[in-house]
Amino acid sequence: MKINWERMTFIFVGILTLLRLAVAPTFGLGVDEAHYFLYARFLDWSYVDHPPLVGWTHWPLYALFGTNEFLVRLPAILLFAGVSLCIYRFTFSFSESGLISFLSVVAVNSSFILNAMGIMLLPDCFLLLLIFPLMTTILKIAGEGKTRHFIYLGLLLGLAGLAKYTAILFVPPLLIFLLIKKRYKLIFSPGMLLAAGIALLMVSPVLYWNMQNDYISFRYQGGHVLAATSPSIKSFLVSLLTQFGAYSPFLFLMAFYGLYKGWKSKDDRIRLSVLFGVVILMFFFYSSLYERTLPHWPSLFYLLFIPVGGYYLLSAGSSKKRKYFYFSVGFSLTITLFLYAALPAKWFTFPDYKSPFRDIVGFETIVREGDAIISQGRSVRAELPLRDATVGRKTERDGNASMRPEIRDQGAGQPRRALAVTNWTMGSRMLYYNLPYGHDVFVIDDRKDQFDVWQKAAPKGYDLLFVNTHFHQVDVPQTYRCDSAEPAKRIDIILNGGKVDTIDYIWCRNFQGPK
Repeated sequence: MKINWERMTFIFVGILTLLRLAVAPTFGLGVDEAHYFLYARFLDWSYVDHPPLVGWTHWPLYALFGTNEFLVRLPAILLFAGVSLCIYRFTFSFSESGLISFLSVVAVNSSFILNAMGIMLLPDCFLLLLIFPLMTTILKIAGEGKTRHFIYLGLLLGLAGLAKYTAILFVPPLLIFLLIKKRYKLIFSPGMLLAAGIALLMVSPVLYWNMQNDYISFRYQGGHVLAATSPSIKSFLVSLLTQFGAYSPFLFLMAFYGLYKGWKSKDDRIRLSVLFGVVILMFFFYSSLYERTLPHWPSLFYLLFIPVGGYYLLSAGSSKKRKYFYFSVGFSLTITLFLYAALPAKWFTFPDYKSPFRDIVGFETIVREGDAIISQGRSVRAELPLRDATVGRKTERDGNASMRPEIRDQGAGQPRRALAVTNWTMGSRMLYYNLPYGHDVFVIDDRKDQFDVWQKAAPKGYDLLFVNTHFHQVDVPQTYRCDSAEPAKRIDIILNGGKVDTIDYIWCRNFQGPK
């Protein structure tokens, strides 16, 4: 019986989507997840770090249902299901093999970091989906150049520009491909000007917001690209090794094998993919010389070239190459499925402060304890026994999709009280998990970032409850001017009997800034 590989792809993607939906509510939000959700909480035309599409996507769900971990992750899961189906059509367009196309979908869904992007909504997630219709549109423009194709091009580039600033990297491959195809007249044609006008109109909210905010986004992003530091081979190698592990070592090699083989291909879709891949790699290789490149930043390259590399391995006459493909995918998929089981189960006890789950457990407990201290408004003697906060204890909010901000009246004549952290990586989780309590949350640091835009009030004059962790500690009385500074409470975040973190709450009465 002939197997319908397209149907098998739908079944495979459906099963993985259900698995991701089941896992989504079982662990806390990471730094970026919480940060990008807050774009919806503080809805705006644009933001310091990125354009607004990620926040605009979160906002309808937040406005209708409130928020919880499941709702925060739902858009990413649906987007990646669409990406997986696009991979099948993409691979089939040059392989003409349903089996190879299906296996390409399996391979991409075996990659560790791509799986993370399949459950955690980042601005890059939109580019993963947009790249496929964009390449199809470019091919049609090179072939036919009809007006509707230029309109599609403008819409796709506009959406990409609303997602992430690195969408500008889509323009060079488009122009180079038209030059290679000797379609010179198209570059300055009325259709291309129409596409540029549509794209510019779509990204106008970003331009407007930056005009109102001293072009802070452009200066912020420019600092990444034009870093005032010397090139560092160590930074480059660390970035590359991080990608080697993050995408799975064997899939990493498969992707670069695909680029090597695709370089001389005569197939237009592979040639266009090579142009996109080379431009993306060149940009991030250059930037990694000046600062460490996070592994998800060049994700578009791996998304395109894991399938291309798989195609060349599977269509080769060598059985060794086919065995390499099956081993690579089998190894990566096994670990991926193990991680999906480990996230909700959180197996094993790790040595104190060595838990790999540190970033995704405990913040709900940290904020709940902070709320209790602020509500009491008094310090607790430091000599009191330490209290353990075991992760996993149910609260009234657990499973409640209506988590919305609450405005807390502290009473006439009472000092204003707020939570405070000194590291930006804690700020987004503190703000998110504080939503049911409605306290002000301040990020007290010297870094100019999105929190400075969101913090409309100044912390001066507040009674600030500083939250120190084992990993981020500040000597509050030595660092800040306070009428008085005293410890309020210490708790340990416990997971399976091991300490994940230790939290110290310190009052700074009548905060007056740094010393």
